[in-house]
Formats: sequence, C-alpha cells, structure tokens
Amino acid sequence: MMLLDIPVPTWRDILDILFLTIVAYQLYNWFRETSALRVLIGLAVLGAVYSVARFWGLFLITLVFQVLWQVLLILLVILFQSEIKQVLEKVSPLRYLQSRRRDFSGVLADEIAQVAFDLAHSKTGSLIVLARDDNPSEYIHSGQTITALPVPALIKSIFNHHSPTHDGAVLITGGRLAQMSCILPLSERQDLPAEFGTRHRAAFGISELTDAVCLVVSEERSEVTTIVNGQYTVWHEPELLATQLKQLLGMPERIGHLSRNFFLSLLRRNWKTKLAAFVLVALTWMILASQQNINTSITAPVRTVKQPANLVLVASTPETVRLNLTGNRMFVDALRQQDVRVELDLSSLSAGKHMIRLSRRDVDLPLGIAIDSVVPQEVAVTLKEAPVNAPQKSKRPAIEETVP
Repeated sequence: MMLLDIPVPTWRDILDILFLTIVAYQLYNWFRETSALRVLIGLAVLGAVYSVARFWGLFLITLVFQVLWQVLLILLVILFQSEIKQVLEKVSPLRYLQSRRRDFSGVLADEIAQVAFDLAHSKTGSLIVLARDDNPSEYIHSGQTITALPVPALIKSIFNHHSPTHDGAVLITGGRLAQMSCILPLSERQDLPAEFGTRHRAAFGISELTDAVCLVVSEERSEVTTIVNGQYTVWHEPELLATQLKQLLGMPERIGHLSRNFFLSLLRRNWKTKLAAFVLVALTWMILASQQNINTSITAPVRTVKQPANLVLVASTPETVRLNLTGNRMFVDALRQQDVRVELDLSSLSAGKHMIRLSRRDVDLPLGIAIDSVVPQEVAVTLKEAPVNAPQKSKRPAIEETVP
C-alpha cells in the first residue's frame, strides 16, 4: 500500500538527521533530571499527537494545537528563560573565541587538594569553586569581592566555624581568590544521593550552568568531593585529587591528530542515549517527511484526442513537455512517468495551423499531485482536410427479371 511506503532519505536528509541527533543528545545532557527535560518530553508527546491528527485529517484537533503552540512558545520563553539562556551561551562561538586564559599552576592544585583534606579532617564544611572558561560570577549572589592569593591559611580562615563567611562558597579565578561568602543557585535534580546537603546541591547547580570545577568538603562525613559538569567523584587521597585538578585546570590541549580510538570512544560513550536520540529523530523525520510537500519535474509526451473525422493531423510540436509538479512526498516518490498524461482536445479545431496553450485541464495527474507550470506552454498543431474518395459503381451483375 502507498500509505506504508517509507521515504528514501537523500544525503541532505541524512545530514539533517545526524545534526538533530547531536542537538537532541546535547539537550538531554544539559536538561537531564531537571524540570525542563520533563517539559521537553511533554512537548514531544504533544507534537506526536499533532502530527498524527494532521496526517489523519482531524481538522478540529489540528486547529486547536495550532493555536496552542503559539501560547506554549510564549509560556516556555517566560518559564525557562534561564535554561534557554544557558543553551544559547553554550552553543555561541564567542564562548570559545573569548575564552579566558587559565592561570592555574601545579603548585596551586597541590595546595588546594591538601587544604581540602585538612578541612575534611577537622570536620570543616567548605565549597570552593574553580572557574575555567566560563564566568560563573553572573550566577553568584551576595558574594564579597576579594583579591588575594588562595593560600591555605586564608582558605582555612574563611571556612572557620567562627568566621561570618564560612557558610558561603569561595570563587577562585585566574589563579586568584576573587569572591567569598558566595550564594550559588541550587540544582533541581531529583537523583542526587540523600546524604548530599545544601553545599553539594549548590555545587551541582553552578556546575550545570558553567564548566567550573567545584570542590565540596562535607563536615558530617569528612568527605572530599569534586563536581564537574553535573558529575561527582569522591576522593580519598590528596595526591589523586591533585592529579585530577591539574588535568581539569590545566591549559586547553591543542587539537592534534585524531586517532581512530578517539572516534571509537566518542561513539561508545553513552551509546545507548545516543542511539535512542538517533532513533527518535529518525522516526520523527519519517513521519514528517511522508507529509512534506516537495517539488519535482517530469517529461511527458503530448497526445492528441478527439480529432475530427474530416481532418488529418499533419504535425504536432513539441512532442514532449516538461511538467513541474508539487505534491506530498509519499505520492511524489511513487509517481511514474506512465501515470502522467498530456492530452490535446482537437474537437473544436478546423483545418490549418493552430497554437494551443496548455492548461491544467489538459494534464491528467494522480491524486495528491498538483501542477505548477508547463514548459513550453504552447503546442503547434497543423491539420488539413482529409481526401474525399468518389463513390464507386457496383460491379454486381444485374438480375434479369423473367415473366412467366
């Protein structure tokens, strides 16, 4: 059946599917375990219902959804303006052109790792934010500006239980202590461990908005945790933590030769999520592509019909015309040349040369296909009178009538 035909993707369609797969995968990673992701899933379900209603020709449902989409777009911009801003900042090329030089040294990484474990041993809770390429200052509230070297003694004094700044976070950027007593945005994730408190949730919040490295010390469990890009790691030795900080805070690596292992690891990492995004985008493309109107052109022969009996067709030029057609992609893909007929009606013509302008009624097309134009639009037809044969005498012998 024609309705079950699957559209054959072109190389442009494949690029379209792959690009949207990357976008869908990145959106899932950015909004994972947040209310924004649940809203996106709800919108995807509504979009599927709208597509089915439009495909089946359900006029009322299609009309209601068309009005609803306009209202939803305004509501989404208002409710999720911070998430939209976050996504636009991450995809902006200026983010990479204006990246700030990381000025972290190996000595600083060693000192921060050691001071974190010293705070853990003394059961002193702390939150240290190490900025990288992104600037987390716009997400920080109630911070006190300070310009100093992040020496261990100063960091310990800031987080001392008797200090008025011990409840907030400190921000280290460019190798300098920039702010202290900072209030960070809290994460809305629902999958965080139950033992994680406000400090951990604040570290997750800033790591979801920026690429900062967050170092959290729990005063209840004397535990040191790093949180980067929404992922956390618990450390038990300062040397291992210092090595990891050097890798995270070092200068960006130059792009070198991309080996085969790099592409393999890129495909294998979170391959289930990537495969699910590809399948979802491919199914969406198949549904929408079957409803898409596309343009095509086809060459069809010109045939004459209803020729008067007393006329003879001498010439008809051109013998073929080019038809530019538009229709549903599913019907266009199933279109064959023999399904298209161009017929000239000669019933009203007389002997002589005529220029006939082709119109849509002269072209017979299958259902779901419309004609845009015909090239050329005129056909020259020459007719002449048919020769008349004189009546012939009958050669049958005469029948003699006999009288009895």
